[in-house]
Amino acid sequence: VVPGGKTFRWRGKYLPNMNDRETLEVHLNVFENFNPRLPAEYVRSKYVFLANGSPVTQMKVLDQMTSPVLTVADTMDLWIEIQRDELTELFRRIDGLVLNDHEAKLLTDDENLVRAGHTIRKMGPRFVVIKKGEHGTMFFSEHETYVMPAFPTPDVVDPTGAGDSFAGGMMGYLAECDNFEPATLKKAMAYGTLVASFCVEDFSLDRFQAIERADVEKRMETYRRMLSF
Repeated sequence: VVPGGKTFRWRGKYLPNMNDRETLEVHLNVFENFNPRLPAEYVRSKYVFLANGSPVTQMKVLDQMTSPVLTVADTMDLWIEIQRDELTELFRRIDGLVLNDHEAKLLTDDENLVRAGHTIRKMGPRFVVIKKGEHGTMFFSEHETYVMPAFPTPDVVDPTGAGDSFAGGMMGYLAECDNFEPATLKKAMAYGTLVASFCVEDFSLDRFQAIERADVEKRMETYRRMLSF
């Protein structure tokens, strides 16, 4: 807590399709000079997710980790535009990157997401996940490329936080399984997709307060049937 300081603030608007957004304002506030200091129990974490923030801050967190087995980062257009060099440095230190389609195109100056995904992977991460909102996700590694559809929910209230929810669901499943073999990664992406599908059904964290793990598993069964031939 910074007395008298203001919290990071992002203001934007969603286009009518509820998939694309336009950033109107970004105020870093106390986040601009944030110097993270992790508790002792955190630095021993095996599965590390560097949520969206300055790549400088993300690397400060990474510097404190003692023995991570998997490190995945998120980013946004702001950092691509103003801290590209630092972002490129971060890419060489992480195992995976999660970003949306607009950010992937901005980072690579390529409208073709397949090419963009592999271009980003060659910058350092072992795998790249590109989020496409209602059109699902794309996965890229040296030996695998695949897509996963979004879960078709009719109750889209607010997509804010869906990307973070996806990453949380994915990383949570990987940590639960304590491995990130290709098959586990694919299933983790499915769980991330389903967690995100709950997020968009209400504002803030409200939907998550009304569900339990059993609700996610029930939706997983529907998702499995949807993808079976």
